[in-house]
Amino acid sequence: MKRPMQPYTGLQCTQCHRFFPEEAPLGKCPKCQGLLDTLLDETALSHYSKRQLENDTRSMWKFHMFLPVKAGTIPVTAWEGGTPLRPVKSFPHLRNIRVKDETRNPTGTFKDRGASLAVTRLSQLRVRRLVLASEGNAGCSFALYSQMAGIRCHVYLPSDANNAKVELSKKLGAQVTKVKGTISDAGRHAAKVAEKTGAYNASTFVTPFRHDGKGTMALEICQQRGWESPDYIVYPVGGGVGLVGMWKMFKILYRLGWVRKRPRIIAVQPTGCAPVVDAYNKGRMEVAEWKSPNTIAKGLKIPKPVAGKWILKSLRESRGLALKVSDREIQKAMLNVAKRDGLMVEPSSAAAFAAVPQLYATGGIDTNDSVVVIATGSGLKTLEQFYRHETR
Repeated sequence: MKRPMQPYTGLQCTQCHRFFPEEAPLGKCPKCQGLLDTLLDETALSHYSKRQLENDTRSMWKFHMFLPVKAGTIPVTAWEGGTPLRPVKSFPHLRNIRVKDETRNPTGTFKDRGASLAVTRLSQLRVRRLVLASEGNAGCSFALYSQMAGIRCHVYLPSDANNAKVELSKKLGAQVTKVKGTISDAGRHAAKVAEKTGAYNASTFVTPFRHDGKGTMALEICQQRGWESPDYIVYPVGGGVGLVGMWKMFKILYRLGWVRKRPRIIAVQPTGCAPVVDAYNKGRMEVAEWKSPNTIAKGLKIPKPVAGKWILKSLRESRGLALKVSDREIQKAMLNVAKRDGLMVEPSSAAAFAAVPQLYATGGIDTNDSVVVIATGSGLKTLEQFYRHETR
């Protein structure tokens, strides 16, 4: 039997819509500096079947046909993905709530999905050096996969970055530099270094090879639910890579006829930095920069997401919701899911859990709705947050 062709065809600018048959390591659109998205030939994709995915492979790479790689690709992998969709006791009033437990990934976060895909593709394109800005978790992930591929990695972090994540990035082989200011300042610095040295900039949405990796969460969720989408996805938004990637994959599955419906996405941000929530709830088409961001959820402390328009578009297409949670609610949620479910999540991840009681109380979700909360990252790198909560 003839094997179906790999559906990946190239890159397309989300702004000017130019197409690029990807033979070079592109970042943003060389014509207009718009963000690039990967394109799949859905006719070719339709030659694959759900039955082909019924194997014991516990890795996101079982979904290679949905990813921007060439046929026969040998991935740079540490067995990321294949994470459990588990029940929780923390919300007894909700009968059909599950958690996608991304803390089980190699470095403890969903960032490993995007890093594995990006480094795999960049390795194929013979990139030998990369830089990126990170709040911490992406730095750890890229440090791991870059050293596995023999690519030099330099991570730029904001001055208040978590020390455990800084040290882990170093131990995994990355060069690490702290930059005074926020993640936006670190991003500008990384961009300057990339321009000056010729290193590839793998920062959020500057590279088009990360969001599809995180999009495999959507594919796994649907398969784990018997190829049925949930009613709601509750997701903590920082840079929005996972939100954009998952929504893209949910749409593809729907067009292929593999699922009967698409979920509504609920975006959650902390009250101290909620540019996406404000823009969405006020009906704006662009995300304004958040002044003086302040929150314990450092992974969500993104004053102005690069892909603001794309995030808002995805939320609107899903008929989604957007809400804020306080740092106190985040800390309470961290402790609650740790005690009741043995699930240790960091503050950025806990924001999604903190939103659930608010959603139920206001009628955003109902007792019988099927809900999936994305537990984006482990709390083992941020244990000081548990100590602070206990002493208050």
